[in-house]
This record gives sequence, structure tokens and C-alpha cells, in this order.
Amino acid sequence: MLDDLKGDDEGSCIEDVAIGASTITIFLKALTEYCGDIIHVFSDQMTYEGRNLYEVVIKSTYTSTRDDDDSRPILLLEAGQQGGTEPVTLALFVIEQLVACEENEEMIEKVRWVILPSTNPDGQEYNRFLLATWRKNLRLFEDEFSVGVDISRNFESQWGSCPKVHSGFSQVFPGIAPVSENETLFIKNVLVKYKKDIKVYLSIRRDGHGIMYPYGYTKNHPTSSDWSVKVAADVASKVNQRAGGVNLFLNHSIYDFEGKARCGHSVDYAHDLGIPLAYEMRVFLESDNLIMSKFQTLPRGYEASLRNGYYSGIRELYNIVIKEKQNGRVY
Repeated sequence: MLDDLKGDDEGSCIEDVAIGASTITIFLKALTEYCGDIIHVFSDQMTYEGRNLYEVVIKSTYTSTRDDDDSRPILLLEAGQQGGTEPVTLALFVIEQLVACEENEEMIEKVRWVILPSTNPDGQEYNRFLLATWRKNLRLFEDEFSVGVDISRNFESQWGSCPKVHSGFSQVFPGIAPVSENETLFIKNVLVKYKKDIKVYLSIRRDGHGIMYPYGYTKNHPTSSDWSVKVAADVASKVNQRAGGVNLFLNHSIYDFEGKARCGHSVDYAHDLGIPLAYEMRVFLESDNLIMSKFQTLPRGYEASLRNGYYSGIRELYNIVIKEKQNGRVY
């Protein structure tokens, strides 16, 4: 398959190439052509600038041929709300591992994977060529001067509970109303569509190194959260075992990680829908790496170690879901 698809100067693996909007499209089209029996790609929704919002479904065809007959648990991964390339790269890496690696065959037989690999492609594409950090989408407002909404603050869960941000120039502008953005509505609709079967919702974001559980808007943890908190600790332990290195992969509540209230969070929305394991995963450190590199040389292959560590954490979520299903846990 790779010999047919890549040129002499192209990388064999998704983690070895520059990730832009066109790369994602080509990657998913190629997988659909060659692996169409286990991967299904839907692109019905678009951003304000006309880029596709992709929903990727990966599952074995062995046990069911119709979605409405398929009772297998769903693990839903979503990446790139804040416009960074690194979360998108990780999501595509997960797709690659599930589809291309024979040792992962069981992981698509026992569960369904729904992956939204790039939920803010406009912001991602803009951020690739911008020196300053850009976190929003690229919606142009009526004043034709201010641009963009932080879709990671645009969900319905406690949207109005934080102090109001009025300026459309702010990088944390949450929009004029909840679910005002195409990207937010896209994520919400996928969550609602599959909510009875989703056991894990993982929102992969940039600039950090940890897994965070609800809530973002209050210090109080969700009711009956002990299991969810324990699972986050198990995932963090697995990542630390695999990634090692300079930084410790942490687990906190979203509120504790932010150090203040953060409202309109998709993880809180997913938890409120009844999804039992809802988390935010911060990856690849970004600004922390820039600071550290001034004082010490990062180990060779550090990013590959981190990527493999994050993947082992995602795999641990799969293992926990399967174990709980075998034990007859009622979610």
C-alpha cells in the first residue's frame, strides 16, 4: 500500500510529515480506498472557511453489519479544538496504528472507535504560519475586524457561569452564545448521536502534559467520580511508564489544571450527557518545551517517546473499558 501511495521524497508514516488540512484529506482518502472494510470517513460538515470536519469510524466488520445493531462500546477521540498541529498528529497516529498494525486487530473487534481528527482546521491552518499562538476558529464577525471564537469555551455546559469576555479580539472569546460555531455544533452532534454507547470521550489538546477530568467551572468533582479519577491516575501511570523522560504526566481536574474556572468545556458537556469517562488530554508541552530547551537539551527521540506514551494511555482506556464490560459493569 505504501509503495503505491508515497513518492520517493515522502515519509512512510503520518508522524513523519507536515500536517496541514490537505494532508489530512489525502491521508483519510487513502485509508478509505485501501482499508474501506474497517474505516469509514464522513465529511458532511464544514467550517466557515469551507474546510471539512471529519468523522472517522473504525470497527471490525466481523460482528455486525449495521450500526443500529452494533452494541459494542464506543471510544470517541477528538483533537485540535485549539488549533494546534500536535493533537491532530496524535489523532492521525492513533488512526494509523488501529488500521495498519496487525497487533491492534483486537482493539477494533471489541469496540468501535469514533475519531474526530481535526475539529478546528481553520485555526490549525492559520496557526501553522503565525508566530503568535492562535487558539480560535476564523469566523469573521459583523464588525469585520474581530475574528474567531475559542470553541473549547463554546459548549452549553455552564457557558455563562464564568466572567463574561466581551472582546472578540481575545484569544479566549467564548462566542456570543453557546454552540454558536460550526465546529462546536459538529462535535456536539457526534456526541449526541452516539451518547448511549460512548464509554470514553477524550478531547486531545495542545500545550501541556496530563489528563484532566471534570469539572472546569468548579472545584467540586462530579458526583460518584472516584472511579473516573482512578482511571485518570491509571492512564497517567501508563503514559509515565512508556514516555519517561523529563516531564511527569499528571492527572488533575480541569479546574485545578487551569487554576481558575473554565466554562463551556466539551468534557463537562460530555459528562453531563452521561458519558462515564470524559477527559481532556494535554499533549506535547509546546511552550514548556521552549522554556526547557533554553536550559537543557531534550533527549533524542523525545517526541517519539511522548507519542508512544500517549498512545499507551489511550490503549489503557481501551483495556479498562473491555475489563469493565467483561465484569458486567453498568455504566
